[in-house]
Amino acid sequence: MSGDNTGLMLMGVGGGGCRFAAAAQAVYGAGLTAVGFDTDEAAIRDLNGALPCQLIGATRLNKQGTGGLHANGRLAAQDDLPAILAAARDAQVVVVMTCLGGGTGGGAVPVILKALRAEGKVTLTFATLPFAFEGAERHRTAERDRPILEQSADGLVLVPLDDLHAGLANLVLPEAMRRAEALLASGLCLLWRLLHMPAFIRFDPARLRNMLVQAGSACLGQSTASGEGRAVAAVAALERAPLLRGGKVLAAARTLVIGILAGPDLRLEEIGSVMARMGVVCRKDVHIEMGVVLDTCFDGRIELVALAFANGASADARADTSARGGLPGLPLGGTKDAKLSVASSGPFRNVEKTVYKGEDLDVPTYQRRGIRLER
Repeated sequence: MSGDNTGLMLMGVGGGGCRFAAAAQAVYGAGLTAVGFDTDEAAIRDLNGALPCQLIGATRLNKQGTGGLHANGRLAAQDDLPAILAAARDAQVVVVMTCLGGGTGGGAVPVILKALRAEGKVTLTFATLPFAFEGAERHRTAERDRPILEQSADGLVLVPLDDLHAGLANLVLPEAMRRAEALLASGLCLLWRLLHMPAFIRFDPARLRNMLVQAGSACLGQSTASGEGRAVAAVAALERAPLLRGGKVLAAARTLVIGILAGPDLRLEEIGSVMARMGVVCRKDVHIEMGVVLDTCFDGRIELVALAFANGASADARADTSARGGLPGLPLGGTKDAKLSVASSGPFRNVEKTVYKGEDLDVPTYQRRGIRLER
């Protein structure tokens, strides 16, 4: 399974990652090139062929999963790395979907990401964080995984499951899970359409690649509206999106990708309304990249998708990237979110932070300043 003619590919890793990838393929259809990798044969079988999946670490783990052990996930990925890389052979940008807190996602994904990057691929990883009710140990595991993924991927989108399931608490568990998978799949598919479809204002994979190597971690949000005043309503709904923390993420973002997907009835004033509101909601120095897709499947409504990055490329860095006609050196660095995981993990979890003028001095300066270090 290789990338399509845009060079885009979706890869699910682990049981949860494969379920989300399968949901995205069901929403998007045949135009989304996707593949899954898992250590548990039963979990793959439960997908009923909804996603092309390959078993990794079969001999080592007897096809029964990692038992929650990162070492098993890591070794499984190493065992079958040639097959994983072969699946992504023609891809330029690989979007990896996984769930943190278990063994396959936290163990296998960093190995896969590093191997993909060594092959010259650019990676964007969507990783879910456990529910609050799943207990402290899974949360500690996810927090340990988080900085490793930040270092391994070009871009990381963290999706807290509690936020994803906001408003679904009264539903029975299978229905709540199905709705949440569909919600994330829908947002991912809007991003895919923005990158994949012929567009009125183009946002192509090359622009995404250039942004990812500069901007780091991100949050994904989506909204939809129809009828009179739909543009204003769509932006208001985007500001309330749970995964954007009620607009707080938009307000803090340094780089923002905003996609407007609508039917041929889209008016210029509606594009203007969306972007004018973004100018009000976001910080003054935000770098905004916009794309507009017109498709009859969106007749009568406007769909918005936002990818909000905590860090951003400076004007000089963006100019340098453009002048070089390609990607800068792949950087490594922290994000505003990464400060929380660094300061609150390991043996110093219960030690009082050293804070001066609102800054946590226990966090390295390059992370506090949002500086991306060259590899």
